[in-house]
Amino acid sequence: MRCPKCGAKIPHGSPICFKCGTKMSQIQEASFQAVKQARAEYEHDKIVLTTHFPKDLSYKNTLLMCIFLGFFGGHYFYTKRYAIGIIYLVCSIFFITFLLIPGINTGFAPGTQLIYTDPVANFFFVLACIVGILLFFFWVTDIFRVATKRFKIPVVLKEN
Repeated sequence: MRCPKCGAKIPHGSPICFKCGTKMSQIQEASFQAVKQARAEYEHDKIVLTTHFPKDLSYKNTLLMCIFLGFFGGHYFYTKRYAIGIIYLVCSIFFITFLLIPGINTGFAPGTQLIYTDPVANFFFVLACIVGILLFFFWVTDIFRVATKRFKIPVVLKEN
């Protein structure tokens, strides 16, 4: 496990991080619900990212959100990492707008051409393909990270 404050590797069974002094009990009793309050009070220095799932956040719900709504950033919105969730959402809307809608308009009929004759529209079509491939890659990577509990979650550590 890595320390959420300094990133140093914590040996298995060690009660503290030897680099910064963070206690394992602080990490295990970290609060996910306190993140909202810390952000509202502009105390962003209290928020740390950890791979340890806190007691007040469901691992199963996070995994299900990642599998079923992960292409749209649902798992990031669920874990209060809104900036990355918005990036996922904007990229997926861009992908759907410039790739799937033209295919729906032509009905995916045999012999129809999805590559446009207009160079600008063709550019956006190719760009949408690239964005979709990258988004799919990151989505599958996130499913793997959540399933193996390597997904980082913002928490507020319990005070000493």
